[in-house]
Amino acid sequence: MENREMKKGYSVWRKISRKIFPVSVWALLCLWTVAFLFMLFWGILTSVKSDVEFYLNPTWFPSSASGWAFNNYILAFQNIKISVTATKTVGFFGLLGNSLLYACGNAFFSVLTASIASYILAKYKYIRWVNALWPIVLITNYMPLSVSMAANIKLLNDLGLYDSLLGNYLWSCGAFGSVFLMYYASWKGLSWGYAEAAFIDGAGHCRTMVQIMFPMTRTIFGVLFLMQFITLWNDYMTPLIYLPSYPNLSYGAWMFQYSTNYEVADVTRKMAGLLIIALPVFVLFMCFKEKLMGSLTIGGLKG
Repeated sequence: MENREMKKGYSVWRKISRKIFPVSVWALLCLWTVAFLFMLFWGILTSVKSDVEFYLNPTWFPSSASGWAFNNYILAFQNIKISVTATKTVGFFGLLGNSLLYACGNAFFSVLTASIASYILAKYKYIRWVNALWPIVLITNYMPLSVSMAANIKLLNDLGLYDSLLGNYLWSCGAFGSVFLMYYASWKGLSWGYAEAAFIDGAGHCRTMVQIMFPMTRTIFGVLFLMQFITLWNDYMTPLIYLPSYPNLSYGAWMFQYSTNYEVADVTRKMAGLLIIALPVFVLFMCFKEKLMGSLTIGGLKG
């Protein structure tokens, strides 16, 4: 009788918790979204105020007397620039181009090499030397970046590839990391029956990988590419260390916020400049949000 009462009480608690948990999660997400949108709204309002208006009225719309200072964006745009050498200065469009070259190239090669390495480890583990590669995967995943930085710079210098986009692309072909683990999980979930059917028809291992297996994971490749792209877009330390002649927008944003130029020294123009720099990645997210928010699952054979 006592056990029955306990089971009944546990069943009632499970029903209540199943209703409370989703409501609590959605409430927290709504609060976080409202807070984020409020900060974005405040930043936009701040960017169109004059310096005096900001200090008199820092939280609400500009007053009708001072008006809307849209010229903040013009001045900010003109001052988004990085001095590479004494004679060379990179402006906004140059920074944008460097960001695209750096983020697109590194994201593509990092995902490509990770997909190939994870495919071999996921589908050919019955080969002894392939199975022995797992310690290398674990070491590279957990080794701090600072440990290999000096060796990487020396190697690129010796090869004549330091401060070169080609050298940076080669450096990004590490094959391992979080992208490797995610791609590895997708390969494990993809039935080997597709490859066996191709082998019966006379296809080799390379042709099966390129023409049969990879096309079935192109959605995952695209999603991981976009995730890597956004991560690299916000990275300013790597270009600063390995590509000093190719500053990107993230480095431009970091330098712009500490600029002492009198034209953009006030908060309102700094906010305008940072919003300009954030605009390209916002447009990118809006164009590919369905891919980023979509499911990463793929189908397979049953039975």
